[in-house]
Amino acid sequence: MLRIREWLVPSVAALMFLTACVAIESVESPRAVESPPTELVVTGQMDDMMEFYDSIRKQSPAEVSRVYDKAKQSFMRNKSDTNRARLVLLLILPNTSFRDVTSAMHLLNEWPKDSKSANNLQSFKNLLAGLLAEQQRLSHSIEELSQKLKDEQKRVETLQSQIDAIKSMEKNLLKEL
Repeated sequence: MLRIREWLVPSVAALMFLTACVAIESVESPRAVESPPTELVVTGQMDDMMEFYDSIRKQSPAEVSRVYDKAKQSFMRNKSDTNRARLVLLLILPNTSFRDVTSAMHLLNEWPKDSKSANNLQSFKNLLAGLLAEQQRLSHSIEELSQKLKDEQKRVETLQSQIDAIKSMEKNLLKEL
């Protein structure tokens, strides 16, 4: 047993040392530093859209209204993909007086299919359209459920009044006996 330990300990230590060297070597190798080919680098119009959205998020409501008016005018003069995307971003901003998801959906659905915009802007359009469609579907579901809840509350009130009437009749019958 002692001989096995004498042989096993140095062997395990050597194996650990070699494994550590391989790990250090693979971290330092230039192949490990390269980014994977599937990584998407977003530049151009998408960056502009994200910077635009980030800037309007930080503005006061009055400033955002002015930006909305300008964006609406710009879109009326020039129906470019960039102007359309900016107007859509403004229309879907929460807590604004001009928020209009239906108009935003219309703008997205009317986006020219033969548009020469960057592929990532088209993908952004598809993402927004999908998210807004789902949001509208959920809003309609909430409205329907809210109406069902109101109907059930009325039904409960009606049943409660009928129960109270029956109890009252029972009490009157017991008093007469």
